[in-house]
Amino acid sequence: MQTRFLLALAPVLILLLVTPLAPRGLLNSRAAPVPIQSHTTPWPDPEGITILLMGEDPPSRFPGNLQVAAEMGATWIQIAFPSYQRRFDTSSFPVSDRRTPSSEMVSSAIQSARSLGFKVAIHPLLLIQDPTDPHWRGQLDPENLARWFRYYRQWMGNIAQLSERAGADLLFIGSELSSLQIHTMQWQHTADEVREIFSGWISYSANWDDWQQISFARHLDALGINGYIPLSDGSEIHRESLVAHWLPMRSQIHRWARISGIPIFFSELGYPSHTHGLERPWDHVSDFGVDLAMQTRGYQAFIDTFTDDPVLAGTFFYALHEDGGEQDRSYTPARKPAQKLIRDFFQKGNPVDR
Repeated sequence: MQTRFLLALAPVLILLLVTPLAPRGLLNSRAAPVPIQSHTTPWPDPEGITILLMGEDPPSRFPGNLQVAAEMGATWIQIAFPSYQRRFDTSSFPVSDRRTPSSEMVSSAIQSARSLGFKVAIHPLLLIQDPTDPHWRGQLDPENLARWFRYYRQWMGNIAQLSERAGADLLFIGSELSSLQIHTMQWQHTADEVREIFSGWISYSANWDDWQQISFARHLDALGINGYIPLSDGSEIHRESLVAHWLPMRSQIHRWARISGIPIFFSELGYPSHTHGLERPWDHVSDFGVDLAMQTRGYQAFIDTFTDDPVLAGTFFYALHEDGGEQDRSYTPARKPAQKLIRDFFQKGNPVDR
């Protein structure tokens, strides 16, 4: 009897012995990728606003924008600034351009923000200089890929050193470089080199239409999305319809965060103040008419969708730079109705009068 009992129990005993040794993938084909824990403190869920920093800015512009951000109740400032390569197929960069701020200008901006109590994120943008080149930075195709990444890591290393010395808290190692995101090992190498220099959190800012294809996301502390999704085709702009356009992406964000275990946030979220701001929220170039209501509706739809969202791990609204006001068609919410919406969102109060 005892022998038969032991024989019956043998398969269970074997399974118990083998299970701890089996690779996870053999037991669970849907196992999530394990994030690489590279920072000693948890992701901070930043809430703030972007300030554009340009080499041609007058000295008073950045301090003035800091004051607006403080009045809005932001706790983080994201400093975004451009560098340039000549054309989409260039393999070396950056090139000299008066729009690129100097290292001293960036360092001073970081220190000014910190002196007012802000946490600071640094968001460098690599753009195309040649105005006759029809491509954008999401379509870069360097003739010599290995050479391009060598220059890229040198460029990012310099920015990482500057950010570390000035006391920045968060650094983006890339922004909307969609055509080059498939080169996983190159990006992992980039992240590793930046971490050797910069002690803060690191992220990458992906475009709204390809953020789920960032294969190196587990090497980041969090993944950022530039959230310029179209909210209207021009025929429906009432409140419920605009929220309905957000809901599929909200579901995707929740699913991605659950499966990956990696924090996800909006690294850019904004609407231009023109007549097509909800159809083409990424378009700040076309000569559309001023329409402050379109900007307000866009922000309201985001607030309706994501206020107190349990998964979204931060938001940077985009962006302070121009003076704003009733005749301004740019992204800035300054001196516009959207300014109050963002202030109330930061304060977690009732975002609008119901």
